[in-house]
Amino acid sequence: MKRKILHITPDFNYSCGRSKLVLLYLKYFGSKDEYETHFITNGGDSLERLKETLSVKFKRISFSTGFKNVTYYNSFYNSLKRYIVDNKIELIHTHHRFPEYVSVKITKELNVRTITSAHSFVKGFREKSFKSDVIISVSNQITRYLKEKFDISNERIFTLYNPVIEFSEINGTNEFKKMLSITNDKKIILFMGRINYVKGYDKLINAYKIVSNKKKNLILVMCGRIEDKNFQKLRKELTTPLIYIPSLSDNTLLYQIADLIILPSRVDPFPFVMIEAGINKKPFIGGKTGGIEEFIEDGIDGLLVNPEDENELAEKILYLLNNQEISQQFGDNLYKKVKEKCDYQNYFNRVEEIYNSLLSE
Repeated sequence: MKRKILHITPDFNYSCGRSKLVLLYLKYFGSKDEYETHFITNGGDSLERLKETLSVKFKRISFSTGFKNVTYYNSFYNSLKRYIVDNKIELIHTHHRFPEYVSVKITKELNVRTITSAHSFVKGFREKSFKSDVIISVSNQITRYLKEKFDISNERIFTLYNPVIEFSEINGTNEFKKMLSITNDKKIILFMGRINYVKGYDKLINAYKIVSNKKKNLILVMCGRIEDKNFQKLRKELTTPLIYIPSLSDNTLLYQIADLIILPSRVDPFPFVMIEAGINKKPFIGGKTGGIEEFIEDGIDGLLVNPEDENELAEKILYLLNNQEISQQFGDNLYKKVKEKCDYQNYFNRVEEIYNSLLSE
């Protein structure tokens, strides 16, 4: 008999690491004969990705990610409970605190187990958060934070680094560059992800100004969802080109054409961009914070920077661009680390163990 598992996440978007991880869950468990996989979300710009998970049963229910959820509570509770009963769900895996809170409430009435993934350094609602049977944290820093701030015991929390699937190299890089009006003499700096204050995009643009005065064959490419209204203003102030690309369903070609991946985050639990840079053997510069600082060994498999210091960032960009052998070595070293610590199959083998342990109790 198939075990029936429900995943719930808000805002299923291309630029969201949480959504990327949920998609990997849906693909993996959707392909396993022993599981019946269900998925609930409130929407997002990447719902077309669900075509890749044909066996997954999908339902859209309205809820939010902030205080607005007060107005959604009753309708979400009733809709979710009805879905769980109608589909005989045995395990709910949530990826946000609001659906987790509601799911835990429902399990007091129904014989259902709960698990939640902790994707960020959240604050507040201490008495209502992380009450699931098991919590999966994306980094040791998140695990320590949750233990301290939310009084979670060692037995209930597990640290699992986000998994990544090795990219298959594809043809078309020259055509892709032509489409973007990038000539082959250009060195490409790539920023990938949500374009907002937390990700430090503003410091990257300022560092790019500095570097462009010293190195003319450089171009900055930024791909992702714009979440900061100041982005267009900063872009217009540049005298050198900045190519902006909306979120893509497949980032393979962008990684292939990039010479350097940069994510100068002010706060970051464990970004997919970092491990995707590694699996593509690209040198990486990241903000000295959270899961980036935990994973990157400065000067060995990447470089760390003070997220507020654009001059330091500019210096390290120049250093890697001017030292190709070191840059390549960083990319190779990061590749080896990602292959060891972020293996897709190992990750889901561990998740299955956790699922089966809960379901057998």
